[in-house]
Amino acid sequence: MKAFFRGLLLGTIGSVFVIVLAAGVCYFGGLLDFAGAEREVLSSSVKSSDKSVGAEMAAGIKMEPKEDAQEPEEEEPVKPSREEEPQKEDENSIRLLFAGDLYLTEILQDKYRRAGIQAAATEELLAFLHDADLFILNQEFPFGTTGEAMEEKEYTFRVSPDLVSVPVELGVDLVTLANNHILDFGRGPLTETLEALDEAGIAHVGGGENLEEAKALKTFEIQGKILGFLGASRVIPEASWNASQYNSGVFTTYDATQLVSEIQKAKESCDFVAVLVHWGIERNTYPEDYQKTLARQYIDAGADAVIGSHPHVLQGIEYYQGKPIFYSLGNFIFNNSAYESILVEFELTGDETKVRVIPCASEGNQMRLLGDNQDYYQRLRELSFGVSIDESGRVGAQ
Repeated sequence: MKAFFRGLLLGTIGSVFVIVLAAGVCYFGGLLDFAGAEREVLSSSVKSSDKSVGAEMAAGIKMEPKEDAQEPEEEEPVKPSREEEPQKEDENSIRLLFAGDLYLTEILQDKYRRAGIQAAATEELLAFLHDADLFILNQEFPFGTTGEAMEEKEYTFRVSPDLVSVPVELGVDLVTLANNHILDFGRGPLTETLEALDEAGIAHVGGGENLEEAKALKTFEIQGKILGFLGASRVIPEASWNASQYNSGVFTTYDATQLVSEIQKAKESCDFVAVLVHWGIERNTYPEDYQKTLARQYIDAGADAVIGSHPHVLQGIEYYQGKPIFYSLGNFIFNNSAYESILVEFELTGDETKVRVIPCASEGNQMRLLGDNQDYYQRLRELSFGVSIDESGRVGAQ
């Protein structure tokens, strides 16, 4: 009987041991399975994060490196070295460069005060700009410390006069003030602007202390040729911005009559006349019909080139009577976002004028040369009207 109970007890203990052992195996197996699943979830989340970074990079969003991370070496830029850049085909030719809109954001001002002009433009671009005989752009703001911002105007600009050193260091020779921001803070800053530019040796057109000053022709004599420049705006917030006999302001061209008259007079004394005009609709990539009409009137009056601004985006090119019209060069150095821009080069040799477009791009407030960019040229062809652009950016009428 004892033997029977002893066998029963041992059998029961063995069964319990088997059950406990099986439960332990299942428990630890479950832990391993959970850990494996945890690893899979973590791995998936890392992969998703990598894809997100890739998407942001593809979208052109700059990923800031950690301060202690070593940045990878940058690849050589597409733009050829200074020695390889196209030089003047004739040493006696005249090289003019035109750019779009200039504005100095507070972020760029801060960077400039800490790092100098390289905050706004690469050394390569600066050398390129300084190589030109003349560099011209649209100054889309007043230098000033006085005045009050215009009421109910969405964007009002004003920059401290000491920062006139920025266009000086960029190599700017002439600016047009005929735009819809030069009187954002009233007439006081316009006077400050004229004084700052005069002291810095930068010529200006399109704005002045009265109508005679605002519409005045600015000329340069280079290589025995007289080059003339006029500036006017077809965009102002209100009629009071018009320069008059008694008030400072902007030379406007809602009616082309006055500007046409000034072009005709300029052509009597100048070998080359360029008209800088503020017009169009912001963000529209194609010009309005009135822009085309005005441009033809200017050329019929004697203009050799028409250079537009205001849309803040690139518009196309057209030739009329053998003369180039650039409807909008877009932003040059203007805002804090990443964007593409354009420089236009005129090379004047004897009676011949060669025109070339030079792609640029801004990132982190710094503008740089893009070099020969066939996709860029193709997009510009699509915006233009009966114009050819070859693989080096040379522009001509078809």
